[in-house]
Amino acid sequence: MHAHKETVFYTNEMNFCPPKKLIGIFDNLREQIAGGSFQKGDRLPTTIELAKAFECSVGMASKAISMLIHEGMVEQRRGLGTRVIKTTGKDHLMQLDAFALIHPGDKHGGYWRMAKGFQDAAQDVNRRVMMLSVGTDFRREAEIVGRLSEFDVKGAVVFPVLPTQKDRLYFAQMLTACNIPVVLADVTLPGFGGPAVMADGFHAGYTMTRHLLAQGLRKIGFLTDYAWVPTIKDRYRGYRWALQEAGIEENPGSVMLEASAQFDAENPVQNSALSVGKYLETARHLEGVVCSDDFLAMACLASLKKTGIRVPEDLRVVGISDYALSAKCEPPLTTYQVPFERIGQEAFQMLNRLIQGEKLLTTEVLVQGDLVVRKSG
Repeated sequence: MHAHKETVFYTNEMNFCPPKKLIGIFDNLREQIAGGSFQKGDRLPTTIELAKAFECSVGMASKAISMLIHEGMVEQRRGLGTRVIKTTGKDHLMQLDAFALIHPGDKHGGYWRMAKGFQDAAQDVNRRVMMLSVGTDFRREAEIVGRLSEFDVKGAVVFPVLPTQKDRLYFAQMLTACNIPVVLADVTLPGFGGPAVMADGFHAGYTMTRHLLAQGLRKIGFLTDYAWVPTIKDRYRGYRWALQEAGIEENPGSVMLEASAQFDAENPVQNSALSVGKYLETARHLEGVVCSDDFLAMACLASLKKTGIRVPEDLRVVGISDYALSAKCEPPLTTYQVPFERIGQEAFQMLNRLIQGEKLLTTEVLVQGDLVVRKSG
């Protein structure tokens, strides 16, 4: 327990994850300096000598020296070599004793709400947290997670954006080798098998399709621009299941599973608009469409307005997410409220149990949301 509730906010400045060999050389030199093997003013061996001693490249030895310079323990001067200027590093300034939340961006309504749920759960137990936004560079995210233990970060909840199978395997391998507990939020990874908290995508797709079926619609389509996301695939399966229950055969021309779209956490609506036009050209026969995400549904509404197609009179449009902008659309968007705050809370609680040494009853938690009826469908 901590005496004060505290959140440490970071943006994106933890630059790289040194390989284990480099960290070992750096730690060895730092311990020698701190332990008195080198006194203030002493000169360290040259990089060539260090490379021979540690059986590494000269470049790696040079990087280890650079890390000591960054710690403020040594300095380099031409003609004088590398000399010790301080026998203790600045580690004591960076001991955060915190949990980390690493996410793609603050401007995406879902991530913002997950972060709020995570922070609220942390405040309930007086746990310090750090929030780190890294965009969609999953390799950098992996590097940052690999370095968190250096700053006494006890564990992390991460939201990786992983568009290809190769990317997912890479990230899973990183997590498997990570030396702190990690909980995934809204994604699962092959070969990882670690804890994860996700929205129930099947329930979301099923609920929204059933909603349109209950209004007597038979020609219902499904639209997504991130078909590579596991939870999006689940939403599509929920859509298909609802149609099958109603005795309706899926029309391939009513479905667009776009997988080439590049995720943009900063401009999600604009990014989704690229996929909408192509879909609407081939789906003019539809009575309703289930969009896999509210941003996609908003782009759909804007495109339909330009073409003179009325919503909901000519076409009913529903989304999944319930972002803050969803109620402000014209017309206001009928959607499925994904409980993002609860995902953040559950992820924090799962991480906290892991840190406390508790055994998890399940490593995968599915969180269901609710239908929110407005005017679009």
